[in-house]
Formats: sequence, structure tokens, C-alpha cells
Amino acid sequence: MRAIITSAIVQMKQSIARPMFRFCVFLGPIFAGFLLGMIYKNKSISDFTLYAFLGSGMTTFWSSICFSSASDIDREKWVGTLPILFTAPIGFKTIVLGKILGNTIWGVVSFFISMFVVGVVFALPIKFVNIPYLILIILLTILSMVALALILSGLFTISRKIRILMNFIEYPMTILSGMVFPISILPQPLQWLSMILSPSWAMKGFELAINGGKSAEMIQNTLGLSIITVIYFVLSYYIFERIDALCRINASLEVF
Repeated sequence: MRAIITSAIVQMKQSIARPMFRFCVFLGPIFAGFLLGMIYKNKSISDFTLYAFLGSGMTTFWSSICFSSASDIDREKWVGTLPILFTAPIGFKTIVLGKILGNTIWGVVSFFISMFVVGVVFALPIKFVNIPYLILIILLTILSMVALALILSGLFTISRKIRILMNFIEYPMTILSGMVFPISILPQPLQWLSMILSPSWAMKGFELAINGGKSAEMIQNTLGLSIITVIYFVLSYYIFERIDALCRINASLEVF
């Protein structure tokens, strides 16, 4: 636990020292909040709350997770420290988890900055029927983002096209998860695909917290998000175990 906390603290300091990351954390939420606020300011209170207030926060949260998970591995590989981290006594998974937790904290900061900007700039009513359920979904979403970041970090460790991949997956995830508009307007196959993405379950949970819903719906959505999160953690563990074997065989961690 001490190693994870130390890794998280160091990662937070290193991340915020980079101008691009400061832009993602502090300026990105302002732009996203203003853009989605302008789009939904004349819509219903429910849509404004879901897509402008919460959706803008989710997009910036996802962007920070996406780019930090990829760029950190890319940076360690570039400076030649990835093999050192890989062979550290405390374990590569532990160090990566600490890094992800540090970046997740900054992602949560960007999430709330975006909501603050939307609330202050547009000064429109924000509607929540079930605040305790909203808090529960936010906590599960944060946990799910950590699991998703672990998967991405693992996959990016053995990839030589990290920058291409991290730019490729950002907007498809935003679209398929329904962060900025309803998933229901997408073709049916894409709606089925969104079922395996935890942010889509999170957005559904936010919708239930805003508009209210039956207890069965809330329980079903909570279980869905929880199960997806557990699957992500199990999958990330398998990926890191597989990476460990491949890297010991191929010795390709320094190949850029």
C-alpha cells in the first residue's frame, strides 16, 4: 500500500508539471463545459444536467485517463526507464496502479471543474431526483475508470504505436458511451457494443439519478456497472500476467 501511495503522489507531481497535462486538467474542462453548455442550454433541464453538467465532466475525465494511461507508458519507454519499473521488486502492476490512481485523482478534479464551469457560466437549474444514487454511481465510475486505465496501460506496454492508439480510442469511446448525446440515436449494433463499456452504464446511472427510476432499474444498472468493473479488473490482471511472460521472452520493452 505504501508503494502504491508513493507512486501515486510522485505521478501527480510529475503529471501536473507538464503543460499539456495542465491543459487537460484545468483548461480542457472549461472548453468542454462551455461547448456542451451552449449545445444544451435550450434543451430540457434533464438533458442539460445529463449532457452539459455531467457529460462534459465525463468527457474530460475520460480524456485524462486515456492520454495519461498511454503517455506515461510511452514516456517511460522513451527515456529507457520502463525495464527498470518492470523489474522493480514491488512489481510492475503495483507501480502502474499507483500511477493510475494519481492520474485518476487529477481526472476527478477535471470532472468537478467542468461541472463547476457549467453551473456558474450558464446559471441554469440543475436537477437531481436521487442524490445518494448519484454519489454511488460517481464512486463506481471512478473505480471503473481505474480498471479501464489498467487495461489500457497493459495493452500500451507492448504496443509500439501508443500515440496512434490513444488518439484513436478517445472519441469513439465518447460517442459509444453516450457522454454527449443519447446512445439510442446510434445504430443498433453500436448500441449493443456500448453495453461492454462501463461509461455507458455510468451515463445510464446518471440519467436515473436525474429523472428518477424504479428500484429494479437502479439495482440492475448498479449491478451492470459493478460486473463490468470486476471484469475489467480481472482482464487487466490477465493482461499484465501475459505481458510479463511476453516481455521476458521477447525482451522488447526498450523497443520504441
